[in-house]
Amino acid sequence: MKVGDLVIMPGSIEPITGIILQADGKGVVRGTVRPDRVKVFWIEDGEASWEPKKWLEVINAASR
Repeated sequence: MKVGDLVIMPGSIEPITGIILQADGKGVVRGTVRPDRVKVFWIEDGEASWEPKKWLEVINAASR
């Protein structure tokens, strides 16, 4: 997963789309790095959150 990818969270109660804002895991918890997490902006909710990569599915990869 990389910045700009569109993702969904399969199995969630409501199908929502997100875009990856940060893919390096820096900043999940102050002073730590969590490479297993990405920061996602959830479009329908209008908010960002750190999510485990294994919970997400890329539906449209960024073209970079």
